Amino acid sequence: MIHIICQWLVLENFFVQYICSMKSHPFVKKIIKSFEAHLDDELAIGMKKYMKDHFDFLGIKKPVRAELMKEFFKDFKQLPESEWRMVILQLWELPFREYQYAAMELCGKRVKELQPEDVGMLEQMLLKKSWWDTVDAVASNLVGELFRRFPEVAQAAIKKWLSTDNFWLHRTCIIFQLKYNDKTDRELLFSLCKRFAGEKEFFIRKAIGWALRQYSKSNPEAVRKFIQQQPLSGLSIREASKYI
Repeated sequence: MIHIICQWLVLENFFVQYICSMKSHPFVKKIIKSFEAHLDDELAIGMKKYMKDHFDFLGIKKPVRAELMKEFFKDFKQLPESEWRMVILQLWELPFREYQYAAMELCGKRVKELQPEDVGMLEQMLLKKSWWDTVDAVASNLVGELFRRFPEVAQAAIKKWLSTDNFWLHRTCIIFQLKYNDKTDRELLFSLCKRFAGEKEFFIRKAIGWALRQYSKSNPEAVRKFIQQQPLSGLSIREASKYI
């Protein structure tokens, strides 16, 4: 019975995808056609299980998806400003997880073009279909680049996101500097780690440790001192102490 229900849900998602594709940008339709030609039902079951059954998959492993996406990068870079963001958001709305991965890859190809007003698009990507696999990539690759170039946008967005009770937005505030290295705003990072030190949510505790561990590669002494002085969770401390 469970197997039948799962099959029905997958068929329902294909129907949703069909309806969405009827209204989609031609570029999105090309990606759908390419991906559907490479779906694998058996792999899809395992991929869905790995993600705790949160999302349905087409069953396209990362190496295969990477090869498929190569044919789209050049044309995507040539899409006008008025269209490429539409492609990203339309892919995000599709029911199979591989389309969110495709959206992130494509957005990464034009990440240098992100403007202050794009914080709304990135926020949608963080809030819709949220799980660590997309949130972490959007936070460190896309939000991080936008905030690096527009500090005033970062300040406003962080203030807004911290005022919510959404832990994915909180996680983003903690980890968006992962690739900043010695350019990390230490005061901001440490203040956020202090703010959430007593948080019980696993993904927040993990984020604190991850962010501190990454920063310790640039400033191990500062991280070591911070860990000694703050009542962090055991998980956060273990993660943060890896390189010190």
